[in-house]
Amino acid sequence: MADVLDFEQGFQTLSLQNSDPKAEKKLRKKSRHHASKRRSRKIDYLDTEIATDKLIEDITCKGCRKKYSSGRVPKILHCLHTLCTECINVSFLFSEGKNKTKCATCGVLSACQNAESFRTQSYIQILADIAACYEGQVNGTLLCIGCKSVAGLRCLTCNENYCQEHTDFHVRSRATSHHKVLAFKQILNAPLLISTIKREETCPTHTSKLMEFFCFTCRLPICTACALGQHKDCIYEELGMAITALKQKFDNLKPAFNKKQYNLKNSCSSLEASQKNVEGEFEHSKAGLGDTIDKIMRTLRQKEASMNHNIEDHRKEGQGELRVHQSLLEERISNIESGMEFVDTVFEFWSPLEVLSMENDILERLTELAGEGEAQSEEVKPKPFELPPDTEGNVVEAIGGMFNAAVAKEPQVAEEGESVEETKTD
Repeated sequence: MADVLDFEQGFQTLSLQNSDPKAEKKLRKKSRHHASKRRSRKIDYLDTEIATDKLIEDITCKGCRKKYSSGRVPKILHCLHTLCTECINVSFLFSEGKNKTKCATCGVLSACQNAESFRTQSYIQILADIAACYEGQVNGTLLCIGCKSVAGLRCLTCNENYCQEHTDFHVRSRATSHHKVLAFKQILNAPLLISTIKREETCPTHTSKLMEFFCFTCRLPICTACALGQHKDCIYEELGMAITALKQKFDNLKPAFNKKQYNLKNSCSSLEASQKNVEGEFEHSKAGLGDTIDKIMRTLRQKEASMNHNIEDHRKEGQGELRVHQSLLEERISNIESGMEFVDTVFEFWSPLEVLSMENDILERLTELAGEGEAQSEEVKPKPFELPPDTEGNVVEAIGGMFNAAVAKEPQVAEEGESVEETKTD
């Protein structure tokens, strides 16, 4: 890319065309030295990435998300936001003849006869045009107005594109020596340079006259001939004085806006603090709930262990009682078996006389063995284990009491939240 012309050097050189030749030669040498140093420092600056988020946002319509162009001219709505003409025309089609367009940024409705009735956002339009020209320079499709070379610089005064050679001629011409010419990339890296250029506009009626006055009756800028002619009965004022008065009005409004902005920022800070408090309360409640659940689970486990211990004691007691009855029954069985064995032995080995002599004793013993412990054996039954009455209700009541105790600790947090709300309201 061609080097950017050092305008300060050019202006100083042109101002010395009729001065001392030795002083001019010395100044040229000094200017070339400083210019070479500045160009060496600007290399990195000019080669940096220009497609920043801020630049893309500025030259992109908020409605259709397309870049502004000659067919999508940025227009200023009543809410002071910007929308392209295509989006405004589409809004008019859906407004049922009311000619209202809705701002894509704040949603405020703006009414007008047509899209062209809104004022053009000239700063954004020039910036979008510069971005398109830079793209054309990179692609090699943007040509200089004076030749077929690729243009890389823009005169912000007359809005024409030049190559380096015609730029040199343009700024050295006596008629255009006061024009400001910058490289596209330099403008896009510092868009505010556009607003520093004083653009002189000519009257559409008297093309040789500059706009020097502003007619407050017709709300139009006018030239001297218009002021003395068709606007002689109107209220008008010199542009500089009108701008100064308008700026004073805006300056008078600044304290109110600053106060409003300060209050809104305080409200935002209070809301942010409230959000943090809510987050803290959430974490506190979550931790408290976890602790309560853990306490409940520990209590339930302790209750379970106690009830298991009672069940085990009941089991041991029942089994012990059953073992006692079992031993008694085994003793009876042993007595019956020994009695029957004795009877078999008597009939096998004793003489009839001996058997008959023992008849009463044998019958009495056998009868005794046959009826011994019969009533007791019928009454022996294991007792089932029964939970204490209303165990489930007692457990539920205990859990409810734990939750109530946990909730009772929350009022302190609530009071803190209320204090935040009071601060936000104030």
